[in-house]
Amino acid sequence: MSIRNQKLKQFMEELVAELTTQFPDELVSFVLFGSATTGEWIRGKSDIDCIVIIKNKTLCSSITEYLNKLLLELDAKYDLKLSETCTSYKKTDNFALNLIFKTENKMMFGQPFYVVAEDQLDLKGFKIRKNLKVELGTRTIASLGLFLQRIKNTGVILYGKDIRKEIPKTVPALEKVKASFNAMLLLMMSFVIFPFSPKSAFSHAVKANFWACDDVLFALDKPLSTTKQEVDQILAIFGKSKIDSEHLMKSLEYKKIKENMVMNHVFVMRYMLKSTKFVYGLYAITLQKLFRISH
Repeated sequence: MSIRNQKLKQFMEELVAELTTQFPDELVSFVLFGSATTGEWIRGKSDIDCIVIIKNKTLCSSITEYLNKLLLELDAKYDLKLSETCTSYKKTDNFALNLIFKTENKMMFGQPFYVVAEDQLDLKGFKIRKNLKVELGTRTIASLGLFLQRIKNTGVILYGKDIRKEIPKTVPALEKVKASFNAMLLLMMSFVIFPFSPKSAFSHAVKANFWACDDVLFALDKPLSTTKQEVDQILAIFGKSKIDSEHLMKSLEYKKIKENMVMNHVFVMRYMLKSTKFVYGLYAITLQKLFRISH
């Protein structure tokens, strides 16, 4: 894995350099992962995902604020449109929609930078300690295991310690169950957003299909990679007859062109309902497969 977009690479290098200058001897590891490292990153459509491990827990908020400010400054310089694609900075003319986006940003794993102290992160135990909000989130709904597997499979070390080597290949069953909430939550948000912005709702629903594929591969202990490769893996595992392969392939096409699509309310609602049927259907046959494996 590597950063293939040259301007994005320069942006990340300057961001890390500025961070280490501002907070010398504080940074333990800086890892970029997700679409930025799989070759799927698209200017104006994709965001960035980074985990930043530091020494001092009391500096987590300060470093997060600094990184958010730095992202906006460097985004203006390199014109990557990250201020438009990262959830943290999304703003519309609709107050209700802004509130929804803000709520999404507060949920686990929905922002560009995850800053955590070294003594808080238990990679082998899939836990974040000494942070009640995050700890409650990862213990109840969010799957830290899936988050860490994405880092292990797609992460690029931009500074310091290679934490990928410390992340176990196999994860507890509970983490696999919690991972299924990701796509379901995204679908739920698509229905909440729909009255205010059908286009945003459609985008959420498109993403939910691929998050579900992520969840299933994670549950089956398969490596996570690019969206296309993951879709191919899902089709190879279950076959075209057991899942709505046509819907999945159409969603793959929509992922590339959704920003330029002209769509009406009826089309979006039908797609959201079909996506819901696909996601829950995929989870159902995965459970059947896992049950057979365990017996």
